[in-house]
Amino acid sequence: MAGRPYPVRVSAVDLVLVLLMVVFAISGYRQGFVIGALSFCGFFGGALIGLQVGPLVAQRFADGAIRVVISLVAIFGLAVLGQALTGWVGARLRHAITSHVGRRVDDAGGAVVSTLAVLIVAWLVAVPLGSSSVPWLASSVRNSALLDGVDKVLPEQAQALSESLRDTVDTRGFPDVFGGLTATRAREVAAPDPALANSQVVINSKRSVVKVLGSAQSCGRRIEGSGFVYAPQRVMTNAHVVAGTDRVSIEVNGDRESGRVVVYDPNRDLAVIYVPDLEAPVMPFARNLARAEADAIVLGYPLDGPYNAQSARIRDVGDITGPDIYESGEVTREIYTIRALVRSGNSGGPLVTPDGTVLGVIFAAAADDRNTGFAVTADEASKVATAGIQRTKATATGECV
Repeated sequence: MAGRPYPVRVSAVDLVLVLLMVVFAISGYRQGFVIGALSFCGFFGGALIGLQVGPLVAQRFADGAIRVVISLVAIFGLAVLGQALTGWVGARLRHAITSHVGRRVDDAGGAVVSTLAVLIVAWLVAVPLGSSSVPWLASSVRNSALLDGVDKVLPEQAQALSESLRDTVDTRGFPDVFGGLTATRAREVAAPDPALANSQVVINSKRSVVKVLGSAQSCGRRIEGSGFVYAPQRVMTNAHVVAGTDRVSIEVNGDRESGRVVVYDPNRDLAVIYVPDLEAPVMPFARNLARAEADAIVLGYPLDGPYNAQSARIRDVGDITGPDIYESGEVTREIYTIRALVRSGNSGGPLVTPDGTVLGVIFAAAADDRNTGFAVTADEASKVATAGIQRTKATATGECV
């Protein structure tokens, strides 16, 4: 069913921000520039402290929504406290301004600096919340025109100030596809055919879809994801699944086999694991791209659970530019955007046609749309796949992500 390619969305965040800007502008005008500037420094400084303290407390809780609430309370609580303290100092200094003109300039400056304070602090908090595991919150943030405008003006280095908050509230286990506060613009398509998840191809593919397990001592993590056998003794998965690992193994049909990463591509987010003792059927790559509206199936081991299949439908296919898995640079990849439930642990699993050929490699889900996922196309994965067939020696797997 064809529909609007990209639905128009309005964010409630913009309405809240406009209201806050008006309130703070009035307050800033009454206080003046001296008080406003010092209050801004206190508010900003308190928020920065909250960005570090809040996540430390929030990490004690597993639920993503609770983490968000605790972090926000800490951030804005300390911000208001800092504003009150420095505002008190500013009030004493403002008494030194006695001329009428000086007072008017001071009033106007107070309105401006207070408005800017709202936008900057809101942006600092919004950047990590845009990757939150709470979809409605991430969607509201990513669809904010005001925050998007600030995001384009401020340097990327400023995002490091709120990195700990993002690490706390983002429990999805996926890399960011677009980067920044870019909202997902997914073509509207009909719901996937539920019968596909119980088809014979799902049963047949179980022998070739594997669970990828590993440990990364450098960051004290146990990792898990999915993969599939694309050539004898070769498993393809995502680079972010094996990033930083020193040991990897695969599980298939109840058996566990040791392997080693022989290709690691953080730009395409793909990796190949060589498993010498692996005996499993090979899943062939599709030779042609699937078109929008085409049926597909997502296979893998989501949430470190049992083998699972989810019906899918192709939303779109094309080149998408976004950050690599370390967010150290931009990369352009050919990607399928799909309508399907993609969860943590599906990373590295295959996106297959109804006849079982591999269309692509699942690597992400949209933070702001629980029904949208992404897969690197078979053609994009071909260079990594070819290199993997020729190698047997272990390669470095970079740092943890």
